[in-house]
Amino acid sequence: MVHMADKTKHFKMQSFAMNTFNSLFGWILVLGVLMIPVLCQDEESVITVCQEEDNDLRVDCLLEPRPNYHTDYEFSMSKGQKEIIINTNISGIMPEPKFRHNTFVTELEPYGFRLTIMSFAISENTTFICKVTKIQKTLFVELDSVEPCSAISVFLLGYPWLNLLVPLCIIQLWEAF
Repeated sequence: MVHMADKTKHFKMQSFAMNTFNSLFGWILVLGVLMIPVLCQDEESVITVCQEEDNDLRVDCLLEPRPNYHTDYEFSMSKGQKEIIINTNISGIMPEPKFRHNTFVTELEPYGFRLTIMSFAISENTTFICKVTKIQKTLFVELDSVEPCSAISVFLLGYPWLNLLVPLCIIQLWEAF
């Protein structure tokens, strides 16, 4: 004969399991929604342009290099019909003199490059061009449409696995209250 205490204990365990399952399902759903911008990058998000707080202009180029090639990059911009080289690692090509000492490029993980132009703001509609190992992408930027850089979103874009930590942080905060 089953005791009433055993039935209550069994019911509590089932209730706990169901609540845990529902909670996990909810967090997986939230995580999926949070990762949509990271996982579903469209053509335009291959190149992003933003203005940093210190007035530096940042251009991220998330082109994946071709395998078995030396990874060359070239950043340029076009105003009207003239293309201006900003920074490159291709030998024999020199950047425009005004960009030789105020730009730098860093490599992004898992792939891509970030151009930083120090103390620079665009003064007219500009097309930014990024070339990585003979693959080229462009982004047209209107004068008043440059967004401020968001350190958190750019960081999460570069390291999408960190989005897995978001639900854990939310759970910790939830349990604290």
